[in-house]
Amino acid sequence: MFIPTPFGIMLKQTRENKKLSQGELAEELGKTAQYISNIEKGKNNSPPDDADLQILIKKLGLSGDEAEKFRLLAYADRGMLPPEMFRYLFDSPSLLGLITYAQKCEIPEDFWLGLLQNTKTDKGRINHE
Repeated sequence: MFIPTPFGIMLKQTRENKKLSQGELAEELGKTAQYISNIEKGKNNSPPDDADLQILIKKLGLSGDEAEKFRLLAYADRGMLPPEMFRYLFDSPSLLGLITYAQKCEIPEDFWLGLLQNTKTDKGRINHE
């Protein structure tokens, strides 16, 4: 039994909302309908690459935050960070150390949400309101 991933779920919901068949979407990529079906069902170990993601985003009419969420979910399906996040993280040893520390201490998501709600950024500086 396969469990759909968040990317597969978003792909299916968006495709169905746009009234597109798996075949129509697959045709844009030069793939089979089975390829799309496998992604939607969580069977596919290889989500679309960057070029195919851009085609899907355009065909599904995604833009802004919705397109970015779709892209990030595809990277998560691959067990990867997008290249720009990967570069930023590894060019920032202090940030990498903070993430390692947070993981080790099991700092919960609620902590980070609270931190973000109580700060605002001004060109890299964090100002407490």
